[in-house]
Amino acid sequence: MQKQGLLIFLLFLFTVSLSAQSKVSKDILFVGNSYTYFWNLPQVVAQMAVERDIAITTRQSTSGGTNLGQHYRGAKALKSVELIQSGDFNIVVLQDHSRRAIDAPDSLMYYGALLGEMVKKSGAQPYVYLTWARQWDPSMQDPITKEYMALAKKINAKVVPVGLAWEKAREINPHFPLYDQDQSHPSSLGTYLSACVFFAVMTDQSPVGLPNRLITTDKDGEKLYLTIQSKADALFCQQIAEQVVAEMK
Repeated sequence: MQKQGLLIFLLFLFTVSLSAQSKVSKDILFVGNSYTYFWNLPQVVAQMAVERDIAITTRQSTSGGTNLGQHYRGAKALKSVELIQSGDFNIVVLQDHSRRAIDAPDSLMYYGALLGEMVKKSGAQPYVYLTWARQWDPSMQDPITKEYMALAKKINAKVVPVGLAWEKAREINPHFPLYDQDQSHPSSLGTYLSACVFFAVMTDQSPVGLPNRLITTDKDGEKLYLTIQSKADALFCQQIAEQVVAEMK
């Protein structure tokens, strides 16, 4: 009976510990460009966490077409360096220009390393946002993956394998509408898939079962629909994200 009582007590402590961990806020800074801000990716990730009673706050330092070198130098009036050095975040996501891994991999590595070390010095964990190939050229994915993985290894960062999830989704369903009309930026559905990958990596939970509609409120308390997907499309995205993140581990 004493052993049984001890087992129950230890199980109780474990449960309390897990509950406490889910309440610890993850304050995330997204440093990137339009691949981050299209269709409110940071807010969608945060709302997915709300649906699971996980405390995540997100903030972004973004500008269209921006690369990590411009973030580091403070171009376009960006305050990415100041935000990182503030120590207000425990996770910083780094996302370079969509073609940087192909056109200027040395720049991605150089400035990614500078920012990554700055993130760690601030007390935060760096994450690299592994992006996707353009719709018309799937062969772009291999060099993108290679360079982001190399950067992650160099700065001991965690990888958010969004591009690999897009690649797998396209292999299974080539007509799945992940892209905006420009065949580069994400559609609303593309951002939903990306957010599922971020959710899985950030929370270590499966995204399967998350709502297909994510709703928050604006500053006046009015409903704000962040994303509305069909149940079938949402489930497909959730399952792809679950599989890809599991394979990455």
